[in-house]
Amino acid sequence: MSDSKLYSPRVMIADDEQTMRTLLGDLLRWEGCEVVAKAADGLEAYDLFKTKKPEIIFLDINMPQEDGIGALKKIRADDPKVFICMVSADAYPETVKEAVAQGVSGFIVKPLSQTRVHDVVTNFLNKRNNS
Repeated sequence: MSDSKLYSPRVMIADDEQTMRTLLGDLLRWEGCEVVAKAADGLEAYDLFKTKKPEIIFLDINMPQEDGIGALKKIRADDPKVFICMVSADAYPETVKEAVAQGVSGFIVKPLSQTRVHDVVTNFLNKRNNS
């Protein structure tokens, strides 16, 4: 459980696989986060980002309609500081390089684990507390 009991980061999950959205949501709730939105593709993720205003976004890279990199670019154009963690089973060097160039805050290579999710939430909280 996250150290901060009074504060619950607002999180959005974007992944085309329902099981991944459910698993990640469970892991994030365990970390004390509030999951405010779940999207099945990049277009839906961008629309939900604009209305739900999450503080942390977990973006899968390979999604229909628009991939995670496309959604990342749109979200970054609107909010250069939002904490975005890319999630993918395909961590090709060129994809990671593109995500880093777009200012991604973290990168998790699937399979997910509580430790990896905890590390991302901890990094977000440290960044938030030091700014």
